[in-house]
Amino acid sequence: MKILVVDDDEIALAVVKKILENDRYEVVLAEDGDSALEILHSNEIRVVISDWNMPKVTGIELCRQIRATHTSGYTYFILVSARSSKEDLVQGLSAGADDFISKPFEPAELLARVHTAERVVGMDKDIRQSEGRNLALLGAIPDAIFRVRADGIILDYKASSNDLLGVTSEFVVGSGIGKILSESATRDAMECIKNALSKKEMQGMEFTQVIRGSSHVFEARIKDSGADEVTAIVRDISERARLDQMKSDFINKATHELRTPIATMVLMVNLLEGVINDEENLEYWTVLKSELQRERTLVEDLLSAGRLESNQVQMNFRYIDIAELLKDTLRQIAPTAKAKNITVNMQINSELDETSCFANGDETALTQVFINLLGNAVKFTPPGGRIDVIVKPENTGLQVTIADTGMGIPSEDIPLLFNRFFRGTNAIQDEVPGTGIGLYIVRAILDKHHGTIKVHSRVGKGSHFDIWLPTK
Repeated sequence: MKILVVDDDEIALAVVKKILENDRYEVVLAEDGDSALEILHSNEIRVVISDWNMPKVTGIELCRQIRATHTSGYTYFILVSARSSKEDLVQGLSAGADDFISKPFEPAELLARVHTAERVVGMDKDIRQSEGRNLALLGAIPDAIFRVRADGIILDYKASSNDLLGVTSEFVVGSGIGKILSESATRDAMECIKNALSKKEMQGMEFTQVIRGSSHVFEARIKDSGADEVTAIVRDISERARLDQMKSDFINKATHELRTPIATMVLMVNLLEGVINDEENLEYWTVLKSELQRERTLVEDLLSAGRLESNQVQMNFRYIDIAELLKDTLRQIAPTAKAKNITVNMQINSELDETSCFANGDETALTQVFINLLGNAVKFTPPGGRIDVIVKPENTGLQVTIADTGMGIPSEDIPLLFNRFFRGTNAIQDEVPGTGIGLYIVRAILDKHHGTIKVHSRVGKGSHFDIWLPTK
């Protein structure tokens, strides 16, 4: 530990220095009060031993200035003087001195006083560290912490943000929890408080709160923290609740979509096992193969969507010739388009040359994007229709437009088009087969490419899908 000794007497300084250094203390010397203050400002010193009578700044004045300005940690001040009256002692303590030692003194007495100072400074350090840890813990609380009495009166409240529950500490402290919670949430909270105090066990609850017009879901963990009070930590779990709901909806929808073709396949198998003629045999096998393909497509789409959502898809980015990729994709859908007598035309803008049709992306993923979009264009375009694929430069990237003359999409459906399992109302009415996952996968892949997709459509006139991909 470092100790500052202040005295205008060189011999006294040397004596005290020798005593302290023999006890393995580090000693810093100052010949007057001004020098002592400068040393304190630039050194981590927590114990000062100062003579009372010094020119300019006395020991009493030095003590007062330290108490007034030195706030980074507690400084233990020992005042040394030849004075020994009760009045002198009172004056020194009143100035802020912690201890008083009269001249002349024995080395053992001085060391005993310094050992006491060391213990006090150590306790002060421990207290400050404990306070710092507590403040850090409070600061790390993600949402809010309450201290609540058994009767529901809020004793203390701290939140990471005033926007959390829409209230301030001044507004809630001293009030009942019913001031900020709904009637049902208040009943649940009071029951949890009662159980926490009686059972001495952690209690939990969830409640919904409308804050500034928006609904939030909160989770509260309540634990007894005194004979008649509890501490409640409250977290906003709205995002988790939303994801849980999405997961539940996804599972329910997927289960329903998987069951439908399975039920049809089971029915076809039962019919095929019965007594049937050749025409019925062909019909049932056709339906069975169609439903098997539907099931396979659905499972593949579900797996793709799951991998994209969980970031399990490893994208292999490299520069890809988008024009060549589109040509390969068109070759894949050509038989289906030909069967419906649909004309497919590809046009590359004259501003693009052989080197400017490249974009940075994953070839497999982008192929899936164009297979989905072109497959939909063929599926929703009636026989004799037309599909145009146009590639042109747009800002700092490439725009690929896929335009068809199909049934079109109602305007109210367009904002929902890329949601999982969503299918347009006219597609459902016309019983056009599909899973409602394809466009969800398309947007997820484009998001990973920092690309965008926009839709323009008119019912009965067709649809335009504009895909933009950055070239750099």
